[in-house]
Amino acid sequence: MGIRMVLVIQACVLICVISSQSVKPPKIYFLHVTSEIDYRFAKTVVTSKVVNKEPTASEAVFDLTLPNEAFITAFKLTINGKEIEGKVKEKEQAKQEFEAAKAKGQSAGHIVAKPRETNKFQIQVNVAAQEKVTFVLTYRELLKRTNGLYNHVIYINPGQVVDDLKINVLIKESSTITIIKTPPIRNELLPEGPEGTNKLAVVDRISPTKAFISYEPSPLEQESGISGQFIVQYDVDRNNNAGDLLFMDGYFVHFLAPEGIEPMPMDIMFVLDKSGSMETTKMNQLKESMMKILDDVKAEDKIFIMAFASSLRYWKQEFVQATPENIIASKNYVNNIKSGGGTNIDLALKEGIKRLTQISGNKGRAPVLVFLTDGKGRVRDLKRENEAEIPIFSLAFGRGADFDLVKRVAAQNNGFGRKIYEDSDAALQIAGFYKEISTVLMKNVSFNYIDGTLYDTEVTNTKFSTYFKGSEMVVAGKVKDLNKLQSGLTVNGTGVGNREIEIPVPRMWCTILPWPPRRPMPFTTPTPPVTTRNPSIMEKLWAYLTIKQLLKDKDALDSTNEIKTLNNKIIQLSLKYQFVTPLTSMVVTLPDQTKANPSEVQTSERRRETAAADLAGLSGAMPMAMPKNFPSTPFKRIAKLQLGPPRQIMNFQSIPFNRNAKLQRASPRQMSFMPRNHPMARRNPFPTTTRPPVTTRTTTLKTTTTTITSRPIVRKLEKSQIPSFGITLPGLETPLCFDLPMNQSKVYNLMSSSSPAKVFKMNGRSGPEMIDRITVTEDVQTVSYDAQPTDASKTPVFQTLLETTSLVARNTPLGLQFLANFPARNNDINGILALFKDYSGNLVDILIESGEFVAYVNIESSSGTLTVLKATTKEFDDGICYYLDNETLQQFYTNISQFEVTS
Repeated sequence: MGIRMVLVIQACVLICVISSQSVKPPKIYFLHVTSEIDYRFAKTVVTSKVVNKEPTASEAVFDLTLPNEAFITAFKLTINGKEIEGKVKEKEQAKQEFEAAKAKGQSAGHIVAKPRETNKFQIQVNVAAQEKVTFVLTYRELLKRTNGLYNHVIYINPGQVVDDLKINVLIKESSTITIIKTPPIRNELLPEGPEGTNKLAVVDRISPTKAFISYEPSPLEQESGISGQFIVQYDVDRNNNAGDLLFMDGYFVHFLAPEGIEPMPMDIMFVLDKSGSMETTKMNQLKESMMKILDDVKAEDKIFIMAFASSLRYWKQEFVQATPENIIASKNYVNNIKSGGGTNIDLALKEGIKRLTQISGNKGRAPVLVFLTDGKGRVRDLKRENEAEIPIFSLAFGRGADFDLVKRVAAQNNGFGRKIYEDSDAALQIAGFYKEISTVLMKNVSFNYIDGTLYDTEVTNTKFSTYFKGSEMVVAGKVKDLNKLQSGLTVNGTGVGNREIEIPVPRMWCTILPWPPRRPMPFTTPTPPVTTRNPSIMEKLWAYLTIKQLLKDKDALDSTNEIKTLNNKIIQLSLKYQFVTPLTSMVVTLPDQTKANPSEVQTSERRRETAAADLAGLSGAMPMAMPKNFPSTPFKRIAKLQLGPPRQIMNFQSIPFNRNAKLQRASPRQMSFMPRNHPMARRNPFPTTTRPPVTTRTTTLKTTTTTITSRPIVRKLEKSQIPSFGITLPGLETPLCFDLPMNQSKVYNLMSSSSPAKVFKMNGRSGPEMIDRITVTEDVQTVSYDAQPTDASKTPVFQTLLETTSLVARNTPLGLQFLANFPARNNDINGILALFKDYSGNLVDILIESGEFVAYVNIESSSGTLTVLKATTKEFDDGICYYLDNETLQQFYTNISQFEVTS
């Protein structure tokens, strides 16, 4: 995975629809991406709906890009009212089924993970005139902590404006979430400098350990179509170095990223390829990246630079201290390196290990070897040469580099390998790679569990050669004795001066999570019976980590028998947990009406060459849903899934960021003209037309920084994004929100009070979309207020306090919006906004169901009646609300006409 994938731990999705120039592509009218992150383990569901509005058939392509860290777990296609689900099979079996279906003339698709680089998947189907197709794909990924943050990235590029475009991310953690960032939408290349904030992303703090992020740009806000990465970054509280130890249904996972450890001085060996193939662009990018890297080397570190081709060249004959003078001299040496000669990788690596081994006995220092090549070669008995177990971190630079070799060298020597892509950001990729490993906190870390705690053959790696600042160590396994797991354990490592570092995990530190989860059901739905065992999150995470470890162990092997043994284990786990891995495939058999029409498929030379290159790059006989004579023949009767390196197909361009501003919710804010102790001063949940552009925003539990310019900008919103009414109940900070079937031009009693202390009445006239005029009577005075969506200075239109009940009316682009806040029950009010006045509530949970997030909310009446409401999440100005549909509202609003006011 390239460095672009390192700085952001990606869960990437690219969706587009294409067709020939002579036929308009099907319209994407619905595109939702929902990610549920449970304890760093992300489940992402992509739902895309397209319609062919043309009078003739057209071809739709569901296209997505995933990093190696993600495994596809499910795929479903709905066409002509029929659902077709993909099945994960062992690769050879899938190949046979695919070929058999193709021989019968059936349409078939075949999803196979490419093991050598970032995966690209594609399924192409023919869409009949006026027909709709729905694609749903699910994948899982463990978010790695890099440079102090978990990064969740969703790639979005529909290639057109989408009427209903939404991205929702729900984070559930066991520790307090300390920081959340949402950088702007960015293209594939890595940016330099401050990133700013995605001004349309909304961050809602559900609780200290839960957060909800929503991104719902209207068609106007999408301009000509959104293209780039939607990013969520976060971290959790690390005040206790014991980490998070979680148990569920027989399995555990232990996350550990201790803080406050003194960094170790490092001995850094740079082994750089200067062969003839590195000339011009590659060499310039290597030099540029080394300038950045050398600037980051710490004064207590020592460096050694060796350039290799057919022979070796040295800057110095020994390691030198990273003094300012030596850094300047090392930069001069790198800038004067000339490319030329062959590629003797074996010689270079063995010499590098030899030099590092000679000084590796120095007390309390961390040796690291960074190796970069763009070529191919052989390495003999390198592991045997590396008796000091020096970690080797390898980079394969460009398309011609031997990534297999790079991965094998790294896997055999306690490091990891990465692919560097030949793009304009190559220097940033290399420098970003080094940043990950630039600070060593501990060496030789081991997790020590009491004997008999775990099943020894079903636990992931418990030893880590190096722990880098900003990263995280993860252990998962099957528990034999929960009492022993709860009795505590120790984590040991070596730090500065070879001092022993011990991190105790105290007794009863283990958190036991329920399984199956206690899922509340709304009053309209009976509880379904449990008929089959569904693996828990912890078990799936264990399987995911185990497969990843086995794949890495396989990279380090040379023995055919040992490789076969590991392959069998990987296949067994992949099939059991339905993961598409390098050794499994997903087969989709399509009905006849989805077959591709050859007259409607692009047959340009570039597309044929790309597909041919894809085929040539696959290892073994990878079945593809296309004719064997594909380079000279258009697509025929088969709906296809094809793979290809993303760089061959994607051509992303920088797009200007949307200038419509939208404030995020970081922490509760005070309203401008209410006293601090006023109930409504706690929260401002409704969108206003005043949305100053935010140029700096970091959302944390403790601090919030917002820079506001002088001229507000009105955000363009659709009615589907703006609930008309909201009610905040005792115990439920997030509002319940809803719309009501009101008749245009009718006047309704929104709220009235007969309290002796204050006579109050608010009536509202329904406009085309929402209430467009309110008439307020307070005591003997009556005043009318009209909605002015484009006049930011008029918001909020009105607000008042009726005993303990607060009421606020705000402008939106489509009319007025209302929020009633009930911190305590109030029996003296009536009207539409008063029907929940006798209730209190609490959030039970937010879950992902059928690709969407739903919230389960308990509300309790003053008489003690408990009702469970099932609501969808909807965006608000500084957070979310729980949206109640019409069926749910009928339990409370049985007759809206009873609130009509006669003139």
